[in-house]
Amino acid sequence: MVKAAMGRGVVAAGVLVFFLAAVSLYLTGNVQIHRSEDYASGLLWSFWLPVAVGLLLIRVAPWRAPDGLGPAGMLRGRRVWRETWALLGCVAAFLLGDVLLYDAYDLVDPQLGALAYHTSKVLFLLFLPLMLTGPSGVMGTTTRPDVLQQGIRVPWGWRWAGILAVVGYLYIAVLLPWTTPVPSPGTLPNTYAMFARLALALGTAALLEEVFFRALLQTRLERLMGRWPGIVTAAGVYALASLVGTNPYPTWETDLAMAIVVQGVAGVLYGYLWARYRNLWLNFLLHGCVSIVAVIYPVIYNLLVFGG
Repeated sequence: MVKAAMGRGVVAAGVLVFFLAAVSLYLTGNVQIHRSEDYASGLLWSFWLPVAVGLLLIRVAPWRAPDGLGPAGMLRGRRVWRETWALLGCVAAFLLGDVLLYDAYDLVDPQLGALAYHTSKVLFLLFLPLMLTGPSGVMGTTTRPDVLQQGIRVPWGWRWAGILAVVGYLYIAVLLPWTTPVPSPGTLPNTYAMFARLALALGTAALLEEVFFRALLQTRLERLMGRWPGIVTAAGVYALASLVGTNPYPTWETDLAMAIVVQGVAGVLYGYLWARYRNLWLNFLLHGCVSIVAVIYPVIYNLLVFGG
């Protein structure tokens, strides 16, 4: 009873935080999402609409999912509380590592500073978490298949039903012209080659983030708090982590609000996709396609419309 009440409180708090962040952005006129390695530029409503459709499609396909893939079964024999705190510590280390590595790289060559973010992300959101909680992690106490192994091995056909949500989201978000913002010429950063940026987006955004925030962190939060409280909490951590190494908006308040209503909302979509199907391939596919579009679409558009 106490756990259920706490869970409802977490979800209600998450909805309230999103509402207040969205209202603050509309009141201040900050309704344009700036392009990043995860998202193309566009209006907030054009991002929320496909997310809503994606959540609906995840829920209806199939209407009744078989039991047996709950976090309790996936984490049997694990020290869930200790591992959860260790993973949250990795997020804090990611923030600190980005600051320290930036200063270290800057001493060698100021142009290397941008690599601090990616280096810290790989170290503290991939290598260290796997060393602590992965299949052969030092905190492991069971010989049962690890969460990552269960998420990659997908023997049951119904766990691929989420492809409907992936295709539906991408169709509405990308292919419909009225939700596709027109990029202006000369907006692409020239510090990286396109394929290098694409590799970084796929590696450090799509793959790494789905492994850490969904498979490792969210599954444990679901075990401790329940499905939707775990999804909402993991999405909140994901939103806060997205602030590391970035400052695309004029004030920190706008940065924080945008992180909540964009990355936080995306985290709910990715989180529900994971909680429903426990199929990391679907999460990789959805997040990877979003990252590819964010990098490739403006390039192709500029080549076709503006002649490069």
